[in-house]
Amino acid sequence: MKTLIIYKSYHHMSTEKIAKAMAETLNAKLGKVDDAKPEDLAEYDLIGFGSGIYNYKHHKDLIEFIENMPSMNDKKVFIFSTSGNYRERHHNLIKEKLNEKGCKIIGDFTCFGEFRPLGFNLNVNGPLAFIFGKNKGHPDEKDLENAQEFAKSLLNE
Repeated sequence: MKTLIIYKSYHHMSTEKIAKAMAETLNAKLGKVDDAKPEDLAEYDLIGFGSGIYNYKHHKDLIEFIENMPSMNDKKVFIFSTSGNYRERHHNLIKEKLNEKGCKIIGDFTCFGEFRPLGFNLNVNGPLAFIFGKNKGHPDEKDLENAQEFAKSLLNE
């Protein structure tokens, strides 16, 4: 199965770590959303879309990319994210957009990513760690293993 994973990751590169773990399992090509072209999607059997969660939804660049995609009649897709609060409901908007394009969503995955409020790059090891950051070290090895297990499950779809 020819697979492409499109993602947006910055700050701590949490989402990129998850994308790479999944790509390794699926033997997938990785593409940053900034470099991807919607017209190239037709050649893939399975496409993953992922980013960190910002203001309760995927990154605006990923949402914009999906909005600009051509219709993808029954194309198999999956969704993934990293976030500070680990809620799959944050996938609702991207699911809606993919459904509008005719995609068949075969799964979604989320895990913790390191979170630092207001975007400040503060030392979360200091005495104010409980206020200025959480999920230090995530995604961790267990998160990466879970991402790979999720990716393996997609091979049966």
